Amino acid sequence: MKERRMSGWDDLRRTLQTIGESVSHDVAAYLIGGCAMILYNAKLATKDVDLVVLSAQDADAVVEALSRNGFKRSRPEEDAYGRLGAADFMEDDRGMRVDLFLETVCRKLRVSGGMVARAKPYATFGKLQVNLVVPEDIFLFKSMTERTGDLDDMALLAERGLDWQTILDECISQSGDVILESFLAVRLQELEEEKGIVSPIRADLEAVTEEKLSAKNPP
Repeated sequence: MKERRMSGWDDLRRTLQTIGESVSHDVAAYLIGGCAMILYNAKLATKDVDLVVLSAQDADAVVEALSRNGFKRSRPEEDAYGRLGAADFMEDDRGMRVDLFLETVCRKLRVSGGMVARAKPYATFGKLQVNLVVPEDIFLFKSMTERTGDLDDMALLAERGLDWQTILDECISQSGDVILESFLAVRLQELEEEKGIVSPIRADLEAVTEEKLSAKNPP
């Protein structure tokens, strides 16, 4: 396996076109990471395509399409990537990788009905309909990972302006046995300490976290 490289939009577009021309049926997919940020003009390059589909049938179709075009299953060496909970990591001999997720990312956060409703249709590549989740949802997904560079991406998104209430509401709506508010609060603390970006929702997240922990562990 060759060393991975940073890829710009031309490379990513070719990959999406390859999928769309080879899938067996119509597939709706959602871009959630650096690739989506490129399309929002928030960054110039990324290491992979973070692609989410909402059914196992669609995931299988994407994997089969990539397999027919020189991509092979890979397993990232970095622990942080392994904890993403991707359905498959597919990589070609150029170092281009597709991180394919089946609805849920990082075993914590899913592409919810609200995210689907907010998503912006981008383009159709053959049988692949590509949608962009909004920057607020990209920010939330990145807050749940431990990958190198995700905090930098969160800073880029925050500096461009975010609807913090949307982030807070989505986080709370998806929280359950895993207290997502605590993950987001920790990342926002890191964002403040390392990047100097102060979030208006951190105090709310910490209060909800404390309340939920108290309910789980009553005195």
